[in-house]
Amino acid sequence: MADQAQNLRDLVWKARTRAHVLAVTSGKGGVGKTSTSVNLAIALASRKHRVILLDADLGLANVEVLMGLSSMYNLGHVIDGSKQMLDILVKGPGGIEIVPGSSGLARVADLGPEERANVLRGLGVLQDEADFIIIDTMAGIGANVVSFAAAADEVLLVTTPEPSAIVDAYAMVKTLHTHSAELPIRLLVNMVANQAQAQAVAGKLANVARQYLSRTVTYLGFLPRDPHVGQAVMQSQPFSLKYPASPAARCMELIASRLVHQQPAPSEKRKEGFLRRFATTLGIASNG
Repeated sequence: MADQAQNLRDLVWKARTRAHVLAVTSGKGGVGKTSTSVNLAIALASRKHRVILLDADLGLANVEVLMGLSSMYNLGHVIDGSKQMLDILVKGPGGIEIVPGSSGLARVADLGPEERANVLRGLGVLQDEADFIIIDTMAGIGANVVSFAAAADEVLLVTTPEPSAIVDAYAMVKTLHTHSAELPIRLLVNMVANQAQAQAVAGKLANVARQYLSRTVTYLGFLPRDPHVGQAVMQSQPFSLKYPASPAARCMELIASRLVHQQPAPSEKRKEGFLRRFATTLGIASNG
């Protein structure tokens, strides 16, 4: 066991950091988190970036459903060692690639040394293959969500103007802050009537976080209530491709542009990279 643990540490500390890892998360379900992940990935790919979208939502296959895809293999096959990460990548619309999720992610903290090594090795391959890795996490503040979100280079927190969604978004901020006070958190307000409503929601959440946590939550942008979004979902197509001139698609283009050009500078504690931070959440990496 000691040799296995050392091998895992060696794997982590030798890993190169290339891709920028963004975890898209939310305090509750139903706020458009997965739709945001899919369409943001496509908007980034349209800017000539290589983007890999990792479905970390416990094998519910929401990412694939939104794009009308059905994969033969998923992350569970990487975990058990029957497939390599590149074997399970699925070509998606708009030039993105997808890592299909698996219920095996629900027990990521309980994996054995060999399974953990398979996960870390696969994630390391993704970092070498992409410019951006978008992780579509579960909703809520469970351990699985925190494992991915707290290790990411930054988090995009999705909420809506509903009071319950705002309260749950703040709960997510508190949870992430507890695990990493330096983690950059950006906010996207979805399903708003107009820009003023989005800014009001963002201001309220930012003020509470600043007052009670002394932490910054940066407003990235908004998506309006747009019937084209629902129409695209019903047709299992991303709205940014099906209705590229729609209000939602135009706003997503602006969000992608801001994300590329306004990336936060990492603190000294955040420079170690996603793979090492993720391994730390699993109790693998150490300073020794």
